[in-house]
Amino acid sequence: MQPQALAPFSSLALTLVALLIPALAGCELETSDGSAGAGSTHAAASPRWSGEASAGGAGGDDGTGCKPGHRIPLADVTNVRDLGGTSLSDGRHVACGQLLRGAPLTLSSQGCQAFAELGVKSVVDLRTDSERASVPEAACVTAELVAAPFPVPYGLSADDYLRDLHETTALATAFHTFGDSGAYPIYFHCTFGRDRTGIIGALLLLALGATRETVMSEYLLSKPFVGAYPDALDAVLDEVESRGGVERVLQDAGITDAELSTLRERAISD
Repeated sequence: MQPQALAPFSSLALTLVALLIPALAGCELETSDGSAGAGSTHAAASPRWSGEASAGGAGGDDGTGCKPGHRIPLADVTNVRDLGGTSLSDGRHVACGQLLRGAPLTLSSQGCQAFAELGVKSVVDLRTDSERASVPEAACVTAELVAAPFPVPYGLSADDYLRDLHETTALATAFHTFGDSGAYPIYFHCTFGRDRTGIIGALLLLALGATRETVMSEYLLSKPFVGAYPDALDAVLDEVESRGGVERVLQDAGITDAELSTLRERAISD
């Protein structure tokens, strides 16, 4: 083909490029956790809360560098984060470094050092006896271990989550610890840091004054790591509301007003 014949095609190609570049520049790619990354596949690989505010808006920072949804880089353990910084409905926020949630503490020497630096005094283990026996905490964990065994939610359904909510003995054990001023900072976990941990985290945030929307946002931070079952948690939140609120649910389990006051004193910051 002669050069003169190529001219129309070259002109057409340039026109198409000129049209496509602005479109591509404004394109957003969805990341694995449902958030958007501006035109870059690298956005999907980076957790949205690594250094960014999440789970309830800007929230607060009490000088520790804690932000809402702050993920703790604890070696060997995935899905570990601080409830600190999460916004509460009265304009305050959850105190940083006091309520930490995650998975079992199966730690290497590096992980042991990182965990020790958190200053945790109590570990509330929400797993069954057999789960604890098969995957014990690392020997370096010197914090007081509190066993509060909830049933394994094998089906991950609303009924499974509700069954755990109704396990009042374990619920009381966990919240007696949260109501003990000397127990803080507290790390609580199940097997994945998602289901039983998610239920307890939701009740904690409600008791501290978070909105239902904030509770769900915080729960969903587990999704990129271990998945999430929002419909199941919704069933728990529905029942809590139908029973008159989280205080009534906790009081029915034997938690006292004094323990709730202690929880709020230790875990709320201006």
